[in-house]
Amino acid sequence: MRWSRHNLHFGYTINRKHTMNIKLKAWFKRKYESICHRLERSILSNKTLKCKVVFGPVHSRRLGTILGINNVKPGICSYNCIYCPGRKTSCCAICTNSCLSSYELYISVKNKLDEIKKANKNIEFILFAGSGDPCMDSALSKHILLLREFGYRIAVFTNSALLWNKKIRENLMFADYVSIKTDTVNENTWLKMNRPHERLKYDHILNGIRRFADNFKGDLATETTLVKGFNDNPDEIRELSKFINTFRHDFAYFMTPVYPPSENYAVGPEAETLNTLSEIIKGNISNALLLWGHEKEDFFITNDFENELLGLLALHPVSENAVRRFAEANNKKDEFHEMITSSVIKLVEYNGNKYLSMDMNN
Repeated sequence: MRWSRHNLHFGYTINRKHTMNIKLKAWFKRKYESICHRLERSILSNKTLKCKVVFGPVHSRRLGTILGINNVKPGICSYNCIYCPGRKTSCCAICTNSCLSSYELYISVKNKLDEIKKANKNIEFILFAGSGDPCMDSALSKHILLLREFGYRIAVFTNSALLWNKKIRENLMFADYVSIKTDTVNENTWLKMNRPHERLKYDHILNGIRRFADNFKGDLATETTLVKGFNDNPDEIRELSKFINTFRHDFAYFMTPVYPPSENYAVGPEAETLNTLSEIIKGNISNALLLWGHEKEDFFITNDFENELLGLLALHPVSENAVRRFAEANNKKDEFHEMITSSVIKLVEYNGNKYLSMDMNN
């Protein structure tokens, strides 16, 4: 009988502890969910985080409709390219902290995707690109792995400046599609066009490009911007062709400046020059694609006209006609007019087309 009572008491103690553990776990779960909910609301209430880091959907000539991520702090880049359509680089650097942590980025992307689905829009890629090289974000691989949960392919557009670094190359291995900048193989042209950080060595970068291409399993593209008087001569293109053909690539894109550049003299080559270069490119580079035309005039935002427009303009100017059509069709004419009259944004002309640009003084 004493043995039975002992066992009953022991069993009662075990059950009591088990019940307490269940209650304790439930309490911690409620606290955890409460903290996450408050953090999520805090992130989503910050329009700067939502609209200026996660942008779009926008049309890409190479990828279709994309949701973009610009997670590098404004004005910071490893290059200060003369044809860059965004703001001029205010700090030329080779390392920086990101704007958002992986969790903050995940919540912002999740919210944006929900808004896109409600608007019956579709995207084909989540793209890391922006005013600074995405590779400057040391947590890039963590971001990519976390965002894979949404089921979209992940692309990264890099200026290639940091591909000499093994860690950077490893970060990019997690992407499905990578576009690498290859404007020239001539170091003097590189210095004049891309205006790199003083610690960068071009031979190391070119070697890093080859190493990355040898190991990357996803789709690999090269991107070359032709600028009049810099890399638009046959000798430049022939030497560049030889380099690009030394590594595996799925696409080799050649384009001219589309949007108003940071330097007025950075314009595309004349039509006759482009015709000559086209023959050389097609005859010497496998999988070459020429993009001489304008970007598709497409503009769409979700629920915050002013902040989302400013987020896009932080990257590059936007077609004035496209924005005006959207504003008129979605009862945003007054907000649009106010942004122009208050000089938050301004009109600029380039190649006979009108664009909206962010006022550099604001």
